[in-house]
Amino acid sequence: MSKNLFRSSLLIMVCLYLSACSSATPSKETVAASLKSIMPANYEVVSVAQLKDMPGLIEVAVKMDKQPVVLYLDKKAQYVLSGNLLELKTKKNLTIEAQSKIK
Repeated sequence: MSKNLFRSSLLIMVCLYLSACSSATPSKETVAASLKSIMPANYEVVSVAQLKDMPGLIEVAVKMDKQPVVLYLDKKAQYVLSGNLLELKTKKNLTIEAQSKIK
């Protein structure tokens, strides 16, 4: 790889990392408004937290009809991921762990 291509790639990665780290975590209200169109009427956003090992990804704890659900959003609350997040090194299911903490 040429030095210029390497430098350009490195600069792009640093910029993406900094942009992911620099924006604030959205509020519960912002997340609730973003999710409103895809959620049933009876839901409550319990918590919104930045994932410590994944800059730019937000863990959202929701109660839907008293059932705990964990979703993942980007920092602008424009995209949502639904499913299990697994940590490969420890083989832990982080989604199930988060669901068990929702009260």
